[in-house]
Amino acid sequence: MQNILTFRFFNNLFEDDWGNDLIEKIYVRELENVGAEDRGPFYEGVGALKDVGQNHLLEMIALITMDQPRDMTAESIRAARATMLEKLKPLSMSEIAKRTFRAQYDGYRAIKGVDPKSNVETYFKVVLSLAHPRWEGVPIIMEAGKRTIDPKRNEEITEVEVVFRHESPCLCDLYSAANGDTDIKHFKNSIVFRQDPTESITIKFWAKKPGLSMEMEERVFNVDLREGGHKSQYTEEYERLLLDGIKGDQTLFVSSREVVAMWAFIDPIVKGWQKGLVPLRHYAPDTEGVSAEASVLVDPPEMSAGTKGKALRREIGIFGLGKMGGGVARQLHEKGWRVVASNRSPGPVEEIKKEGIEGVYSHNELVSKLKGPRIIWIMITAGKGNDDLLFGKDGIVKHLKKGDIIIDAANAYYEDTARRAKLLKKKGIHFMDVGFSGGPSGARNGGSLMIGGDKKIFQQLEPLFKDLSVPGGYSYFGEAGAGHFVKMVHNGIEYGMMQAIGEGFAIMKKSPYKLDLEKIANVYNRGSVIESKLIGWLEEAYKIYGQDLKIVSGSVAYTGEGEWTVKSGKKLKVPTPVIEDSFKFRVRSKKSPSYIGKVLSALRNRFGGHAIDQGGKK
Repeated sequence: MQNILTFRFFNNLFEDDWGNDLIEKIYVRELENVGAEDRGPFYEGVGALKDVGQNHLLEMIALITMDQPRDMTAESIRAARATMLEKLKPLSMSEIAKRTFRAQYDGYRAIKGVDPKSNVETYFKVVLSLAHPRWEGVPIIMEAGKRTIDPKRNEEITEVEVVFRHESPCLCDLYSAANGDTDIKHFKNSIVFRQDPTESITIKFWAKKPGLSMEMEERVFNVDLREGGHKSQYTEEYERLLLDGIKGDQTLFVSSREVVAMWAFIDPIVKGWQKGLVPLRHYAPDTEGVSAEASVLVDPPEMSAGTKGKALRREIGIFGLGKMGGGVARQLHEKGWRVVASNRSPGPVEEIKKEGIEGVYSHNELVSKLKGPRIIWIMITAGKGNDDLLFGKDGIVKHLKKGDIIIDAANAYYEDTARRAKLLKKKGIHFMDVGFSGGPSGARNGGSLMIGGDKKIFQQLEPLFKDLSVPGGYSYFGEAGAGHFVKMVHNGIEYGMMQAIGEGFAIMKKSPYKLDLEKIANVYNRGSVIESKLIGWLEEAYKIYGQDLKIVSGSVAYTGEGEWTVKSGKKLKVPTPVIEDSFKFRVRSKKSPSYIGKVLSALRNRFGGHAIDQGGKK
């Protein structure tokens, strides 16, 4: 416990990014070489989950994920642990069946005091998560078991392993190709905080092997935190607890809040197991095979499992290879998806083929290259072109079959989306709408996805949405049109925010003071109430184009979302003065360019790659 606290909060190596930006998953393990032979009656009434999962392992999870405490007093540390434990997402009965595993070693039932028909687990594995912005999308896998290690090792393993997120895009494909490997090997780093068999912290990283060839091997930085001989199991820990109890130091003792939160998470699992949702498997004692068997709980790297338990084939057709569609195609390709790409004009297809992505030039080719049921992702400008693409003389729909899926991931008016979904439903084709925020950078590296359509299809496609989003950056909002509706309002809000920023900086530009607008943007984006990506992009624009924004147009281009939001507000009888005025400003700016317009154009350029002048200059 104390080693994790000091590493995290007394060093600045990782803490600023400690969370889903940096971390992919966390393993918490307590694997023992001893059994329950000397305490059969006790163990029979408890089991592995309640013996060590409910307390010790959840405490370790709290320590590795908690926010920095106010100070190092027992009160502050226990409060920080409790706050994180209260964020544990309780598992539903269906999730218990899919995310938990339990087993019993052969011979356990022969122990004195144990029921000959005992269903008590001596090993478990649980995949859990936290409802916390810092940890959304990070699976935490905890496991513990008796007699899960070869007794010749004369040790047990108690550790927390933090696996870091792999950079995307990466150079691993180039490395694999250079070494003649057909399978891409991705190199991941991790930190292991170990309590047993030795107290240590190990950082795993990759380095070049000695020699002329560019071959990689795993290396470690290992810091032993205990000098001297081997300690007796548990003796020193209990000595420390007794001493702290005498001193009145409660740091290492759980608080009532922690206990309540722990049982709130564990109780549903116990009840689910009692109902028989998870079969009790058996394993040979003194072996490590049960841990490997239980790993079926974690999505294998080559195939993500949908929430219905069926494997989603990682194959997709993408039509529309502009800034957004091209970025999506490249991101999925780098994440192991087979991508077949097409576009109205051949140029982007030729370019993407150079990167190893399959390119085709007709709707028939696009569909015929994919196995059914097909997934087709379309990303083109909203309007009549969408209907022509889908239902035109040679529309994609003519080549699809019942059960195929179309995903419209471009901006579209939600009423048009609902209409298209009804037409496609009559043909037996599923239609999903995705509002995709994040601009070209988000399309390339992970964005924010707002999804509508059939919920069962959403669940089936969830691995796709997870691959395309930032950690925790996707959600389902309802029937067809809901995703585009939420994205429409998002863009309407964006209009108002950008307008306020433009007006504010225009005032400061004309102030009686000689203000440095770039510095103002910088300080606004360092802990202020209006800190945001938009302010950060404005700072970028000032660095690139100067504070006068001379080459940037004062007339602001616009697309349909702002107008659609105003239209929807009137239809729903909701006043939208800020969004409506910001939209009308853009319309007027064509004839009346201004510095406010320059700020808006500069922002559109930084987040969306839009032209900075009316002539299309980037």
